[in-house]
Amino acid sequence: MSLTDLHIDQSAFNDAYSKADASLRVRQSRLYLILTLVLVPAYVGLDYVVYPSLWHQIFIGRLLCDVAQVPCLALMFTQWGKRHIVLLSKYPPLAPCVTICWMIYASEGVISPYYAGINLVLVGVCLLIPYTLGEAGLISGFVVVCYSLACLVHKIAPPMGHIQSVSAIHGFSSFVNNIYFLTATAVISLAACHYASRRRLEEFRLQYELDVKNRELATTLAKLQETEVQLVQSEKMNALGKLSAGLLHEINNPLNFTFMALQIAKQDCRDNPEMTETLKDIGEGMNRIKTVIADLRAFAYPSHHSERTPVAIEDALNSALRLTTHELGTIKIEREGIEGTKALGSSTQLAQVLMNLLVNSAHAIKTAGREKDATIKVSCSQVDEFIRVAVRDNGCGVAAANLSKLMDPFFTTKAPGEGMGLGLSICHTIVKNHGGTIRIESEAGQWTQVSVDLPAPVLVRSAA
Repeated sequence: MSLTDLHIDQSAFNDAYSKADASLRVRQSRLYLILTLVLVPAYVGLDYVVYPSLWHQIFIGRLLCDVAQVPCLALMFTQWGKRHIVLLSKYPPLAPCVTICWMIYASEGVISPYYAGINLVLVGVCLLIPYTLGEAGLISGFVVVCYSLACLVHKIAPPMGHIQSVSAIHGFSSFVNNIYFLTATAVISLAACHYASRRRLEEFRLQYELDVKNRELATTLAKLQETEVQLVQSEKMNALGKLSAGLLHEINNPLNFTFMALQIAKQDCRDNPEMTETLKDIGEGMNRIKTVIADLRAFAYPSHHSERTPVAIEDALNSALRLTTHELGTIKIEREGIEGTKALGSSTQLAQVLMNLLVNSAHAIKTAGREKDATIKVSCSQVDEFIRVAVRDNGCGVAAANLSKLMDPFFTTKAPGEGMGLGLSICHTIVKNHGGTIRIESEAGQWTQVSVDLPAPVLVRSAA
């Protein structure tokens, strides 16, 4: 499967690969430099055995090589070095190459055993640092040229105190032999570097595709979970609707008989003010029972969000307040701009949104321990083509870090067992389906306000 098949942005893939390659270069270049700092001076024993008369000056050359490598290594631990690693990663093999070529010049030239060190530099750098084929070719060419110059200059202008060997008469044939094998080493190193680069690209591509698929699966899973939550909620509402419909049917007949009995009792007790007042209280209680059952039935069988009509915000709020009486308790409910305000939507679904917001506000107030001055303010105002319904409480508030997560399914700031984190997620879905938006503002420890923008009915009339 290609990147095109997955609809992956090629530019994003290239940027991601460049970052991964840069990170690898930083690590591997550091490793090469550290190995150089350790191994270059470590071979001083070889100098003492092979060239005892030159070991002192060659050892100084080895130390100078380390000194030249230290600044590059230090830069690779800086942000500047990491940003310019493509350029900086070409430096590590230069100092060892130049140092070994100087050692070849200072000893026996073309027949110097330090020729093996040149091969080590070439093989090591191509194996450790993730060069491209072009970069590896430049480094290999530099190594071959440096070696050739060291041998040529030693032949033309040998240094004072150099070692004169009887094997020097075979210098040209030795030079050809060394160049041949050095070139072969370079070709092998280039091939290894090229195929290692292709393998890294392929491995990264597979990992990148896997990450993309995982993100797509996570998104799909989140949508499925949200859909499952809505389906479960719908089934619960249907079950509640059937229950409330049955209750309404079973209770309506006794209620009707009770209302008839109350009317007769009121007629018989006209001369008894205390009894008349008691019968009035009984009537109000029975009316409340009938209203609650009717609200439950309407709440459990909501109309679809596409069936939008002008809805009185006051009616939706009253329905929500009746269903949340137990949770609200003695909390004071303030209203501002509610009366006469209408929005376009489903009355039962808007009541569900208000009910969830009221319950959340009540919980925040109780958590903050402000039952004495507990207040929830519900206000309405028109903002452009929308009706803004705002529910504000003086509860415990929400930390700034959690504001962006409040509408995520299953995210909750409540203690375990006190909430599943679905209320605001369901509200967000309902409001979005109504063509509106929902916004949450809060100050931790002080207040929280949830603003719901719903389409204003006037748009329908003006469009008609």
